[in-house]
Amino acid sequence: MKFLNSALLCMTLMATTAFAEEVKEEETGFYINGELEVYIDDEWPEGDIDTRGEVFAGFQKKLNDHGPIDWVGAGARYDTTYMLDRTKDNSVLEKQMGFGIKGTNTRVYIGETDAQRLGFAKTSKIGAPVIVIEPNSRIDHKEKVVVTFGNWQNNNEFKFNEYRMKRGGLPFGGVVGYEPETETTYAGATVRAFILDLSYMQIDTNGKDKQVGYSAGLSLFPFRIPVSIGYEQFDDGGNIRKDYGIMYIHSKEVMLTAHRVEDDDVGLTFNYYGALYTPDPKGPMRYGLYYHQNKAMEGPYGNRKFDNSFKATIEYLF
Repeated sequence: MKFLNSALLCMTLMATTAFAEEVKEEETGFYINGELEVYIDDEWPEGDIDTRGEVFAGFQKKLNDHGPIDWVGAGARYDTTYMLDRTKDNSVLEKQMGFGIKGTNTRVYIGETDAQRLGFAKTSKIGAPVIVIEPNSRIDHKEKVVVTFGNWQNNNEFKFNEYRMKRGGLPFGGVVGYEPETETTYAGATVRAFILDLSYMQIDTNGKDKQVGYSAGLSLFPFRIPVSIGYEQFDDGGNIRKDYGIMYIHSKEVMLTAHRVEDDDVGLTFNYYGALYTPDPKGPMRYGLYYHQNKAMEGPYGNRKFDNSFKATIEYLF
């Protein structure tokens, strides 16, 4: 459920910063951050209450007089409950490095990166744990090379589950990538038009299997209406998966969201409602309450209906 919270936080960040001043971040030095979480769910196979944690750490440095390179960095993640692949629980993962090309705002990332997802930050399936059955996906962390270019506001700590664009310049960002083991190419682009973001992504595996995705996000914040609306559609070989919904930021402390997921990666369709409470926006604590309604599954794991259910999270961020 960490991905659920990450997706909600991602939408909050995009909505509150898309039209704000650029965020200043440290450009040189070591970094470490993460979260500890208590997850409460009476349907969870590992018990009604599950504790978990993740840590991101690395080093990055801005270079001023080193030829064509203006930034270098490296990072990794340790996760006790790795939702993308539970066989890798309690492992050091997502090991990657990157460098920037001076004067172009171009970054090259090498390793277990998911930089290919830029512009598709919302694809961590808002409202459900991520289960991906395709060998290559919009959020995979397989060993690959990814190049990002355009007007992205680069994140120096290798976090690609959210994105921003720089103020000024062309409102465009692009991504290309290659994963050699399965000969898979990734290509994506995002365009911003005032209050609307449009994204396109294509994944082509050895010229045989192709996935195509579209995403649209609408922010009403410029009109002083604290609402964002999102729609995503992904076709991974005949299976068209959809995720759409609305987010309302009641205050700096409270955010509400309602979504519908149709035929997700394992065939689930359901309505999802969530409330996120942050008592102190600058503090470490965050609380979430979620409701899954009319959940049913038709897919590779059979046909099944689920009872409506509540889930909750308590998080400590550092």
